[in-house]
Amino acid sequence: MHSFRLKVPISVRFRDIDSMGHVNNAVYFTYCEIARNAYWTRLFGTRRLARANFIVARAEMDYRSQANEEDAIVVGIRVSSIGNTSFDFHYNILETGTPRLIAEARTVQVAFDYKANRKIQIPEPVKEQILAFEGANHVELKGRSRG
Repeated sequence: MHSFRLKVPISVRFRDIDSMGHVNNAVYFTYCEIARNAYWTRLFGTRRLARANFIVARAEMDYRSQANEEDAIVVGIRVSSIGNTSFDFHYNILETGTPRLIAEARTVQVAFDYKANRKIQIPEPVKEQILAFEGANHVELKGRSRG
């Protein structure tokens, strides 16, 4: 979890629990969405959408252990790679205060112009702020060299 610059605590809600007594598999994507929102708010404030719009183009999840309503969990989130039009978020979902890994996830975000209904270049100021927050050496640059 040390490689995650932002860690977001999550409260497991009663509605997150399925009939088997554990957090439903689909709910973990909502936890990732909560973490993404916290990330953008942290970097760009509440008017973040004025700077750049993104859509989630891919989402994948690997479940490692189950969580239930008694568990306190935390989501670590980081940008692991960034390109000209897209970037990857990686997530670790853990039990708070322990090393127990509950799930690992990755989403691919694409910069998007809703009026033109097409992908666009990630604005340079947005890219620079992400790299500054994450540490430029910790983010893979897709499609070009660092130098």
